Amino acid sequence: MYLIYDSALVARSSSDILFFKIEKDEEEEGGRRRWKEYHIEHVRGFIYYIKGNVRIQITTDDKIYFYLIDKETLMPKFENVMSNYMNCNQMMFGSKVRYCVTYKTN
Repeated sequence: MYLIYDSALVARSSSDILFFKIEKDEEEEGGRRRWKEYHIEHVRGFIYYIKGNVRIQITTDDKIYFYLIDKETLMPKFENVMSNYMNCNQMMFGSKVRYCVTYKTN
């Protein structure tokens, strides 16, 4: 589970990757804030995110998906996908996106 920009949350459930964001409820008195769930396509895998980055990656058995998080709307925007030929569980890029480390558990 990752908190992004202190207003969006990305979590992994048993069947999906879930995105939540805080929205202000205009209809109620005081404008209560609530977590609203929103979905991307059905992707199930491992999440990787570095605090301060605008990119989230989701590693599945077949592919690795890259999403950009918009600072204004906090919505994920599909950026890129690549095949997971390395059969890795996790792929980590450095902060300058120059180097990458992949690994598979066990």
